[in-house]
Amino acid sequence: MERGVFPRPEIEERLRKFVKVRLWTNDPAPAARSGEWREMLEKRFGTSGIPLYVGLSPDGKELFRTGFAGGTPESFAGILAGLMDDALAKSAK
Repeated sequence: MERGVFPRPEIEERLRKFVKVRLWTNDPAPAARSGEWREMLEKRFGTSGIPLYVGLSPDGKELFRTGFAGGTPESFAGILAGLMDDALAKSAK
């Protein structure tokens, strides 16, 4: 999704309004913290399934959550754009 959806102008524009964090949960290197990150995802969000995209407010409240359940990049871009718009509207209040 990062290659097929995030570079789209309508997504890129919205992403600029968020602080982005990427967690690698499947790095096989011995020194990697991927196991620790998987545990954190499980505790915080109840899943370690990937991909997982979560929008949080500055105070840590979950505004949206989605993964990619199939379909086309276009359909997922529309879903993600809508979720981000809703999150931005909620955080502006």
